[in-house]
Amino acid sequence: MDARHIELSVYAMENGLILENDADRDTQVVDMDALGNSLEELVKHSDSSIIVDGHYSHELLDVELVNFIIVLRKAPWELYDVLQNRLYSYEKVWENLEAEIMGVIGSEAQEYPKGKLHEIDTTGKSALETAEEIIEVIRGEKATSFGPIDWVTYPETLRVLVNRTCTLS
Repeated sequence: MDARHIELSVYAMENGLILENDADRDTQVVDMDALGNSLEELVKHSDSSIIVDGHYSHELLDVELVNFIIVLRKAPWELYDVLQNRLYSYEKVWENLEAEIMGVIGSEAQEYPKGKLHEIDTTGKSALETAEEIIEVIRGEKATSFGPIDWVTYPETLRVLVNRTCTLS
């Protein structure tokens, strides 16, 4: 697939769009207005497709500039291990898990028309399988589908939350 991939955190750093380092949350604060303006110019003047990758990408561009919003989801009990392996702080792990359990990104993305939204449960899938589904959606070989996925109804999610409560005690 002929497309430019932009990972938002890297793009923001490379283009001087970081406002400050938030040591408490183990993250960097991005100038969202400047980042949105920079991406908008890039999209408007690009001859090829651009894939914008990041959990706040849906907040940056006007709906008419976006072909698809693809929200990747992962079961909290698997996501926990992924985040731990990245050596995230306890607080950052739980901030991400809570956002996944509550479906925050999907909820925010629903500002876009249904036909532009696609949600993928990546639980148990390889990166290649996930990429293949994304490509199928972009090419129109697979219809968009948006759940949303509700992790709250899974008993495994309750076990993750109980483990957190036990850890806090």
